[in-house]
Amino acid sequence: MKVSIGFNRHLESNWLAQTASWVASGIEGKELKDKIDTLLTPDFTSQVAKDKTRNLLFGIWSKLPKHIPNDFQRDAANLLMEYSELNLVFHWGMMLSKYPFFKSVVEQIGRLTKLNDSFLYSQLEQRITENYGDTSTIKRSMQFVVRTLMNLELLANPKQGIYQLRKPIQVNNPSIKAWLVEASVYSEQVTSRSLTAINDENVWFPFDLYFDENDLSQNGRLEAHHQAADVIVFV
Repeated sequence: MKVSIGFNRHLESNWLAQTASWVASGIEGKELKDKIDTLLTPDFTSQVAKDKTRNLLFGIWSKLPKHIPNDFQRDAANLLMEYSELNLVFHWGMMLSKYPFFKSVVEQIGRLTKLNDSFLYSQLEQRITENYGDTSTIKRSMQFVVRTLMNLELLANPKQGIYQLRKPIQVNNPSIKAWLVEASVYSEQVTSRSLTAINDENVWFPFDLYFDENDLSQNGRLEAHHQAADVIVFV
């Protein structure tokens, strides 16, 4: 399976938060990259590693794939500034919508922890390599995702090879939930999804939330259509 991984470095919470703050302030392009460079300089001795980290942060919070509108990104930055205590929610949505490999890894973690709040790293590695190939690049990228989740305090590592979920973050705000619904649609690179399918996704394990049809009215880019007993969300 040929795939573009993209998620090739681990990230820290403060790096993501600061990058999002700059984007919310209207900083973009080369100016944003230069600011991220300055932010990262004290933490890196390798120029290559710093460049890859800068490019990933820029990709999450500034670079726009063709299927994602600028308003989605702008709203993310603005909502984060308004609800800074929930900043992880917005980083999560941005990473889901832009990095399919990130989504694949966290989806597998969600499946592994559906009945138990812990999983073996070897189980995760087996599932990811079955899907993407047993290569050093895939394994390193998976490690970067898991380490990022550790840095964001979404996972704990009580014993070698064992990872455990931390207490989920409660999300009740309709505007935030509507934005996450939009992120979920973009994560599949489609124009519509079933609300039931979105609620059933395993990627939401860090959060305590439920998407209701009433939430959708908070986002002008979403349209809801009833189909049998379900609601189909269009962007």
